[in-house]
Amino acid sequence: MDLMAFVPHFTEVPILEHVPVTKHKCEQPKEEDEIMAIRKGNRILDKLSRWFMRQRVLHKKHPLTRWCVKSTTAVNYEISRHLKSHPYMIHPFSSFRIVWDSIMIIFTFVALLITPIIITFYFDELFSYFVINDIINIVFLCDIIMWFFTGYYDNQTKLTVLDPMIVARKYLQSYFLIDFLPILPIGIFIFIIPNSIWYCATLNMMKLLRIRNILACSKRLRDVYKIYFQLHKILQTCVVIIICIHWAACLEYYVPLSVYVLGTLSNESWINSSYFQTKETIAKKYLVCLHRSLIAFSRSCHFLNMKTKEDIILNMILMIIGCFGAIFLLTQFSQLITTFHITIKYNLKLIAQLLEYMRYKELPSSLQLRLLTFYHYRNKKAFERNQKILEEVSPYLREEIILHNYLKFLQNVELFKHLPKNIIIQLTSALQSEIYIAGDEIVKAGTRGEALYFISSGTVAVYNSAGKENERKLWK
Repeated sequence: MDLMAFVPHFTEVPILEHVPVTKHKCEQPKEEDEIMAIRKGNRILDKLSRWFMRQRVLHKKHPLTRWCVKSTTAVNYEISRHLKSHPYMIHPFSSFRIVWDSIMIIFTFVALLITPIIITFYFDELFSYFVINDIINIVFLCDIIMWFFTGYYDNQTKLTVLDPMIVARKYLQSYFLIDFLPILPIGIFIFIIPNSIWYCATLNMMKLLRIRNILACSKRLRDVYKIYFQLHKILQTCVVIIICIHWAACLEYYVPLSVYVLGTLSNESWINSSYFQTKETIAKKYLVCLHRSLIAFSRSCHFLNMKTKEDIILNMILMIIGCFGAIFLLTQFSQLITTFHITIKYNLKLIAQLLEYMRYKELPSSLQLRLLTFYHYRNKKAFERNQKILEEVSPYLREEIILHNYLKFLQNVELFKHLPKNIIIQLTSALQSEIYIAGDEIVKAGTRGEALYFISSGTVAVYNSAGKENERKLWK
């Protein structure tokens, strides 16, 4: 057979029309730097001003920006609105707010540890007391001022409020009083009222109200630092417990000292006992107070030597706080257990339904055992969750996820090592997960094969037609 007969014969030279190729040139216009337009110049002060302004405006990589400001256009509009309308305000999703909240969490926690120690054990050193107390009050005052210049996100209108009057009114109506009470100017009262330094120092106990700021700031920063919900709950609970026990330990010594200043301290007070008088250092005294506070919180006050009214009243209050603290710990622990085991609870519910079904159908025990083995393995590998995720995502993402899941698996097969990527993608799209337990027959020798099986995990035994097991096993 002459194959040249199938070759077309041209009597004339074919005319090839050359279509000019039009190159498409598309350039996205550069975004205008509005901060540069507002603060021009190359001096050091101009650069510092622009840098500080960038820290105050909306941060594009802030976690809450993705949830509250949906698009790039909306982000640019929010920054433009901020700079044109209220350039001196601080955006709640700014870099500056992240840094300031982080600093305030650490500083407030340290201040709540130092304050009761100074009031109780270092009260005689007036200079050190006033210096440290004034430093703490100045920082807390700066935090209050920052709140007057920081906008807030309104969940109802889905807008960020930056108007200074609205921000100030909202703060005054919410937490201003709680934040202001811990920084009362105690020094003024001391100069006005003679011999009142001890009583005025008692007002510093209101700094315990600042624990609210630690909890509120940590909640805002949880998404910023990508802290898991369970870890965040554990840290919050630990902070509350440490501060409460620490303050209770200091109160165990502070209350009898207050009675001593009034001149009505009884000789039967526990601080006049020979056991406490032998404790010369502050650390040893603090350990004794800490031990008494823990006993009071655990409602074992009958082990304490309480003979004065102030000791009895204080330890009764600590017992009540200990009861509420135990309830608080139980609720937090229950919430953690719920979040940790929500998937396990769902799987246990499915197993309970399976047991009820097998009991209703009166299945034999061997079959029941195989069904339970199958479901336990299926739940452990989270096949249902993976399938649900693949159903929810877009086709392109589904293809990428499947390729990522099966690519390493297919690369171990010699047959597919040199196939092009598009063929591998088509192959992975056709793969299906199958679960076989011990004793299941995958394919029978001599029958027509309808599928190609790849072993992901486990061991497969091969038998010949006589029922004899092959010495070579397939496993992975």
